[in-house]
Order: sequence, then structure tokens, then C-alpha cells
Amino acid sequence: MINFLSLFSGIGAFESALKNLEIKYNLVGYCENAPAPSKAYSLMHSVDENLNYGDIEQVNETNIPLPIDLITYGFPCQDISVAGQQKGFEDEEGNKTRSGLFFDALRIIKETQPKVAIAENVKALVQNKFKNEFAMILSELNDAGYNNYWSILKANQCGVPQSRERVFIVSIRKDLDHHKFKFPKPFELRLQMKDFLENQVDERYFLSDKMFAYVLDLEEKQAGTKWEGRANNDFINPIIAHTLSVRGIKGQRAGVSNIISVSEPGPITVSDYKKKLELKRTNDGDLRNLTEKECFLLMGFKEEEFQKVEGKFTSTELYTMAGNSIVVDVAEELLYQIFNTDGQLFI
Repeated sequence: MINFLSLFSGIGAFESALKNLEIKYNLVGYCENAPAPSKAYSLMHSVDENLNYGDIEQVNETNIPLPIDLITYGFPCQDISVAGQQKGFEDEEGNKTRSGLFFDALRIIKETQPKVAIAENVKALVQNKFKNEFAMILSELNDAGYNNYWSILKANQCGVPQSRERVFIVSIRKDLDHHKFKFPKPFELRLQMKDFLENQVDERYFLSDKMFAYVLDLEEKQAGTKWEGRANNDFINPIIAHTLSVRGIKGQRAGVSNIISVSEPGPITVSDYKKKLELKRTNDGDLRNLTEKECFLLMGFKEEEFQKVEGKFTSTELYTMAGNSIVVDVAEELLYQIFNTDGQLFI
């Protein structure tokens, strides 16, 4: 049995991974400051919201019950992400940014001394712009008594057809780290984006007539361009979904019907759509936004988990919760390298 403390919990991807692996755990508490994901976490994992420590800056680390075996912390990426303001851990006036909440996770780790701590963030954290911040993270964790291993893991190399790349830091307490930790090896992707799409969806998910006409005419206006429903004029990829974001329906499109099939791999151009689609908007063949359920499934959550929150939150809240989450299957691959089903360390 693992004593588990979840920080920056979101909707609990690591919790779902632990359950899927049948690793028994005792939830010491979770820490989620936003009301919607806190409630969703409670519903999805059947726990009382009183277990939520709330604002991590207000958590008194000396009051956390010991011992702790595992801490997970996906500290905010807004000030590191390419899509964010990239301020790093401090703003121009020296104030702690949202991404600077890493230091609150650090003080909790220092106090509770878990056997293992796992951090997750956007891959920009390990790129040149933030090399000093990343070096500082590793140094601080080392000084706190941990050997640290990091790698960029891709969802589409861990079983989920989504091109989502995230950096993970696995910190193992030095007195327990008898063998060098090894990250999971990539394996062949057997599922495609089409496997996660619903057959019939509400009309509201489909492109407007104006946008639909724009898509069909785009190749004539911009010869040689490809479109996938986003501002970068990138490919539509029927095999692997683009990275899901908190923008939800504004940021992700799917081509539906039989054109998305194993027999037609690779990017699909607008001219392909012209040849295959009737010039009308129907459920039999069209471009549309992903549904909330599809986003949850593409993050590795089970249908029954989504059903626990379906209809209880706004579409925007559901899309945001999915886009902010960790892919469950990636969390599974990591945890499988660390714990057996009895909660004993492999390392």
C-alpha cells in the first residue's frame, strides 16, 4: 500500500494510472486550487473534497501525515510554455510566477521526504531559454536528498495517438536508489485517432457553413497549404491527434467518416476532402471539433470516468480539465517502472 500525496492534482491522471495498474494506495490528500477540477477529482476518484489541501502556497507541510511514499506534482506551465508568457519562475519585479509554485512543491518534498517524487511539465522547461531554471530544479532536488532522472516522453510512444510531449523528472530518495532508474521504452502505437471518435455527435461540434466553405476553398487561395483546423496551417493527421489544449473546440479539429481509416495513412490535404466529401454538413462526412468525451479519452481516461463528470460542468471547464491533464497511459508506464502491485519499490 502506497501513501500517496498528489500536488497540482488536476483531475488525477496519476490516480487513474495507479488504479489501472492495480497498485493499492492510500490517498493522504490532494492539492487543487481550482474549484472545477477539485470537484471533478472528487467525483472521478470517489473521494471527499475535504481531502483537498487547496492553495499549495497555504499548505503547512509540517501537518502532512507521514510517511509518504509517492508525491506527484505537475506544477503550472503557463510561464514556461511556448503558448504562455515565458517569464520563468520570477517576473520582472522578482515576484514568484505561477510556474514558480515549484518551490512550494519543493518545500513539501523537503519536509515529507517521500520515497519517490514525480514532476511533469512542458518540454520547453529543458530547452535553452529555461536551462538555468531546469538546472536549479535538479540542483534543489539533489540537495533535498534525491537522485534525479529526466526524459521527454511522448504520448504516441506510450499507447495513445496524441502528439503530446512532456518532460518528466523522477526523483528517488538517495538511500533507496540502489539501481539506476530507467525510463520506459517506446512501443509501437496500435490505436489511431479514429478509434477514439464518436459515431454520432451533436450539431454544435461541426464547423459553421462559413468556416466549412473556407476550409474547402483554402487550397485554391493558398496553393499547396494543408489545413487541420489550427492557425499554423499544419497537416490534418487522421492517425495521431495533435496536442490537446485548454482551448478545447477552438483548438482541435477532427475529420470524420470513412476517410479516416487504416487504409489511408498519413496527412490528408484539403483537395482530398474535396474529392471525398459532399458539399454539405452531415454526420456522415465533415470536419468538426472534438467532443469533451473524446478529449478525455485521448488523455487516457476511461469512459466510465468521464461519465462521472459528464453534464456536471460546462464545456469550457471539461475541455480545460482535459487539456491541463497528464496522459494516463504515460503515467502508467512510469509507475510500472517503480512500484509493484503491493506498492513495493522495484528500484
